[in-house]
Amino acid sequence: MPGAPLTAAEQQGRRNAAGKAPAAGPAAAVSAGATRTAGATRTAGASRTFARRAEEVPVARRFIRDTLADHPASLDAELLACELVTNAVQHATDAARVTVAVTRCGPVVHVDVIDDGRTGLPHWREADGQDEDGRGFQLVNEIAQRWGFLREPAGTCVWFELTP
Repeated sequence: MPGAPLTAAEQQGRRNAAGKAPAAGPAAAVSAGATRTAGATRTAGASRTFARRAEEVPVARRFIRDTLADHPASLDAELLACELVTNAVQHATDAARVTVAVTRCGPVVHVDVIDDGRTGLPHWREADGQDEDGRGFQLVNEIAQRWGFLREPAGTCVWFELTP
C-alpha cells in the first residue's frame, strides 16, 4: 500500500537485511559511493550532516537537489526531506545534528533523516484547514511509496522511499 509505514517487524527485517541501522550516523560530514546491500548494488549514495538550526534547512534542501538532480523523483525527495529536516529542527530539541542520507538503487530513491536527539518520538498530527503546520507526515504518507521511523538510543531516523 503506497504511503504505509512499515510495521515494527518489517523495520527490524529492513535493519537485519542491511546488517546495521538503516542510515549513516552523524559522524561523517559528507560521504558518497556505492555499497552492496542484500544482493543489490546501491549507487549514488551520499550523506551530509547539518547543525540542528533553522538556517540549515535550505542547505539540506540544496544537498538533496544536487544529489538527485537527474532523477525523476528529485522534486518529491527534495520536498519530503525538507519537511523531515524541518521536523527534526523544530521537535528534536535535545539534538545537535541532523544527517541526511540519500541512496539510489535503480529507480528507487531512499532518504534517511537522522537526528541525534534522545527524547520524543515522531508522531502524526491532524492539521485543520487554517493550520500553518502539522502536515509533514501527511505529505510523506501521500507522496512516498514507503516510509517509517526507527527510534534508537543514539537518535531517530525517519526515512522514505520514492519511485518515479
